[in-house]
Amino acid sequence: MAKTVKSKYLSENEQKTIRRWIPIMIKQKSRTEEQKENRAKTFLKLRYKILGSGKTRIVYDLKNGYVLKIAISRRGLRSNQREYDIYTRCSRRMRRYLCPVMEHGHGWIIMKKLKRRAVLSDKDEMTLSKIRNRFLKEKIVARSLREKNLARYKKRFVVIDYGSFRFINQYAEEA
Repeated sequence: MAKTVKSKYLSENEQKTIRRWIPIMIKQKSRTEEQKENRAKTFLKLRYKILGSGKTRIVYDLKNGYVLKIAISRRGLRSNQREYDIYTRCSRRMRRYLCPVMEHGHGWIIMKKLKRRAVLSDKDEMTLSKIRNRFLKEKIVARSLREKNLARYKKRFVVIDYGSFRFINQYAEEA
């Protein structure tokens, strides 16, 4: 059984619901993204507004400046864990390019809420290339470094979805 995290953001009942959801999610047969999302919404019934969802996770607005990402697939579990690992293990210098992780539990992660950036210019693409190279120097492969995963915060790019990033030693093992 997953360890309970003392959360500043989630009630004990919300954590309990997520803990009950994870084994169900793991057992579900391959389904379409829409079916996975609908099943998760139906089961979780959280009181928060859904900001969006993708192939692997649903993102809820906690209405306090933070978001809650809940896994809806095994890959979502790995993405949450990877975001936590990368944020906590990278240097302080590189952490400024990553959306801050506030809390993490089995199947969920809470991060600062940042607004996405709309369109990238040619200059922005060059900046992203430099950021990608900085991550590489720290042995982190910054995969999916693209518009939909970026926000602007204090005049710099911040990656809001870095669940596909990899440490180079992991990248070699998982590739």
